[in-house]
Amino acid sequence: MSDSIKALREQRDALAKEARNINDKATGDYDAARVDQILDDIDHIDARVKNEKRLLDIEARLDVDAADPDASAPRGGKSQDGRPGDEVRAQVFEAYLRGGDKAVNRLPETVLADYAKQVQNAQSTGVESEGGALVPTTFGGKLIEAMKGHGGMRLVASVQPMSSGETIQWPTVDETGEEGEWTAENADVTDGDVTFGTVSIGAHKASSKVITIPIELLRDSGIGDIEGVINGMLATRLARTTNKAYTIGDGTGKPTGVVPASSVGHTTAAGMVASFTFDDFIELEHSVDPAYRGNARWMFSDAALKSCKKVKDSEGRPLWLPGVTGVAPAEINGYQYIINQDVAVPAASAKSVAFGDFSKYLIRDVMDVTLYRFTDSAYAKKGQVGFLAMLRTDGKLIAADNKAIRVMQHAAA
Repeated sequence: MSDSIKALREQRDALAKEARNINDKATGDYDAARVDQILDDIDHIDARVKNEKRLLDIEARLDVDAADPDASAPRGGKSQDGRPGDEVRAQVFEAYLRGGDKAVNRLPETVLADYAKQVQNAQSTGVESEGGALVPTTFGGKLIEAMKGHGGMRLVASVQPMSSGETIQWPTVDETGEEGEWTAENADVTDGDVTFGTVSIGAHKASSKVITIPIELLRDSGIGDIEGVINGMLATRLARTTNKAYTIGDGTGKPTGVVPASSVGHTTAAGMVASFTFDDFIELEHSVDPAYRGNARWMFSDAALKSCKKVKDSEGRPLWLPGVTGVAPAEINGYQYIINQDVAVPAASAKSVAFGDFSKYLIRDVMDVTLYRFTDSAYAKKGQVGFLAMLRTDGKLIAADNKAIRVMQHAAA
């Protein structure tokens, strides 16, 4: 961390602590104007930290290029995460990305022999004739990990990888209705079997659509991490597609989103078609059963967050408070929040805020990501190679009582 970023974060932390201290004071001592000024200052500091990081990244890349402008791309060796079992698969995969089957066949016989043993001993990750079996386990893992940074659902939901894609019946239970009993000495106890419900979880197929890469880029040895370039592009597309379905999907050929699956916990008053009050958030919070509020958080769009930052209680205290350190999350009325751009923006009749325990939303991933490489005439005549990634996945709310997550709906007019 640079000295300038460290100084900015220390300044931000001091301001955040000051804001919280003011907020905790007695009503008569509350300085609303000072809190407003602090929050504005924190926004400016956050923007400066972000810009400073970008400048450092650019300078670091320039330093690398200046030190060794003719550096060649790595060939073989350990995979990026250092897993020795994936070394050969990573080497074969890079050859496949750059030159297809012909490039793979030009690899040393010792490499191909080791690769054949690994494929034989490992579970296939796709259709071998289409390149699926060439995909090392690290590629799909990195792609899925990168998807967490888009939208937010994979950060907070329960994610369950599975090796087969048949529809399964996932057990659900009303966790608010279970309790024991008092019994007399030597008396029989009552049978109390848990009553399970079920929800069907399938495996819908999500596609990245085909991305095209210029042949010159694939053949350029100066592009060392061609796998990372392609992975990042595919992950972004799959993440946006799947996150939208996990959030607002209708369940037809795609997951059932958490917003349509959740009950309305609160509706704003007439006229509040694109804004909130402090009481609206209190009402939504308490519409969720206390059993689920220990792991609860808010979810809304960036537009909703902007509105939240302007909401204050009757004493002028802000609903939104910054984290007390540079790494601690900011809060809305004491709860963390997730920005999800697929949640509706505040508008008439829109469900713009969700609150509850999002671990009660289950994301099911089936097998690994499958990658396809296209070099037919449609691409070759343009000097391009096409790549396509597919992921089989589903998502459902699994809280039987429907009390784990609730949404806020704006008035129609």
